[in-house]
Amino acid sequence: MAFEDLQEQLGKIWDPRERPTPLAWAESNVVLDKRFSPRPGRYDCTYTPYLRQLHEWFGDPRVRQLTLVKSAQIGGTTWLANCIMWAIAEDPGPILYVTSTGDNAKSWSERELQPRLKSCGAIKALLPSNDDDFRKAEMHFATCTLRLVGSNSEGNLASRPIRYLFADEVDKWPDQSSTEAPALELAMARTNFYRKIAKICLASTPTVEAGAIWKQWLLGSMHRYHVLCPDCRTWQHLKFEQIKWPEHFRDLAGGWDIDGVARSATYECEGCGSPWPQVMQSDLVRAGEWNQTNSKAPADHISAHISALYSPQMTWGDLAKLFLQKKDTTGGMHDFYNNFLGIPWENRAASVKEDAVLALRDPSYRTGELPVEPVIITLCADPGERETHWTAEARIATGESWVIDYGTLLAIEDLLDPNFLGARRYTFNGQTFTPRFGLIDSGYNTERVYALCARSGGLYMPSKGSTASFGTWTQSQVPAYPSLRLVTYVDYTAKTELYLERVNKKLPPPLHLPGDVSRDFLDGHVGQQLLTNNNNRLAPHHWKKVAHDHYGDCTKLHGVCWWVLK
Repeated sequence: MAFEDLQEQLGKIWDPRERPTPLAWAESNVVLDKRFSPRPGRYDCTYTPYLRQLHEWFGDPRVRQLTLVKSAQIGGTTWLANCIMWAIAEDPGPILYVTSTGDNAKSWSERELQPRLKSCGAIKALLPSNDDDFRKAEMHFATCTLRLVGSNSEGNLASRPIRYLFADEVDKWPDQSSTEAPALELAMARTNFYRKIAKICLASTPTVEAGAIWKQWLLGSMHRYHVLCPDCRTWQHLKFEQIKWPEHFRDLAGGWDIDGVARSATYECEGCGSPWPQVMQSDLVRAGEWNQTNSKAPADHISAHISALYSPQMTWGDLAKLFLQKKDTTGGMHDFYNNFLGIPWENRAASVKEDAVLALRDPSYRTGELPVEPVIITLCADPGERETHWTAEARIATGESWVIDYGTLLAIEDLLDPNFLGARRYTFNGQTFTPRFGLIDSGYNTERVYALCARSGGLYMPSKGSTASFGTWTQSQVPAYPSLRLVTYVDYTAKTELYLERVNKKLPPPLHLPGDVSRDFLDGHVGQQLLTNNNNRLAPHHWKKVAHDHYGDCTKLHGVCWWVLK
């Protein structure tokens, strides 16, 4: 019987009848009920434009698997229901819907799916006449059978073959038992009989990086939804770190006017830094497009990520407000990462929060001022793709240091420009001090950094971080420049000393920031995370790589300078 079913399904591939795409079908036939939708009435993808392509991917016969990593509030459940209904009406085959438990499957069936099916004109004629054939957990249509089960029932996951698998909230499914493979693998294996025409849809909010949905996301195309900056025309996917709000909504005790933050938050373009007001959110998302970020993925596996930053039901200010409300509560950040940013929560041994960095501000001096008589001023730089970040620190003999200046340059070579160096003159009690030594990160444009350091007359030395888990630093000769030495430092040690000891725990030697330090400088230090390596006894922790931490890397290099100078 199963073989006959397969023959029938294969024959339909060459059916001359032109089927509507899942999107066109849904917008013509699906009516949303106010009981489960904030926008009842005829389904319209204009409200959630990022779901358009997900519908079209489902209808593409070349795509075998769709993996959606999502936050709450983005319409993921509606997308799954639309795809199930299209399959029943237009391209039927045995369908299995799996969620965390059997009770949850029956609850969703009764609460949402059955009302959708009964209100759909294109499916009414396919409904069984006998109520016993239209139960919460099993429905026998004129075209196919739909079963809804819980992932905790191994028997239901390993029985009859299916053409369509809809797997919902897979990160809440049980892992492997002593006798069975993981529930997701059991469910996916049921499509093998129909593998030429099967379709697997996985959708879930993530939990941790080791969770099933994030692993599947990494195996697929890793599509992200990009929007276009109206000023610099840079395409970019939305990130929570780019939501900015004014510092003046924070009082002297550190509390936030969260309603003020919600009203005034903007999104800062990664390309040009222009602020996008919240009223632009819907227009930007409406004109957005999906872009693949994993070029090595198999062509038949589309994985996509979408967060509440795109949600029509949440503004960027709403997310900023939620973050401030949750960041200091037990489990709050775990919930915020999973359910609103749609990204996994990592097992952090420690993290650098904004409050810890703000506490380093010293109101007794401002940027460009020298508050002490230093034994040395160091100047360090971190070249990047678009610009080079640099900072200057003054240090006394105990190692206590003050950030006195910072900024960006367009070219690495500008670090030796006479105008730039001439402006790096700082006065204390009538004496003038200038930078005497510094390190430049050589990870980007290595040869240009080497050439610049060789021409600097000893002012700069190139540096490189090591992945070792212990030690401090060594130096070696640069082959092309016999008189030049490369400083190789242990990145783990340098970051632990800076972020865990000097920033978080305020251990000596103290670090001071100017009272008027900018948001960009602060952001370059916030968000560092010390993660646990559960499977590595020799290196039980590691610092996660963080984007846009150039100013933080400069501060780290000043600490390495002190190791070298001592």
